[in-house]
Amino acid sequence: MSTMKKSLLETNPYLKNTAERNKALIRNVASSSAIEGICVRRDAKSGLFVSQPTDLKAPLKSLKSSR
Repeated sequence: MSTMKKSLLETNPYLKNTAERNKALIRNVASSSAIEGICVRRDAKSGLFVSQPTDLKAPLKSLKSSR
């Protein structure tokens, strides 16, 4: 008898709607980053979150994990 638990996406009503889930993710990244003192924005072309360098002329660094 297999007792596989349902995923969070299956059980949490706030995550079922893809558009709402994406909005919440963006809001969460922005607020969590602000709390940590990191300025991030979402790159329009790639959709990745990137950190805002202190030198505005320096290239942006992707926050995508290399793991």
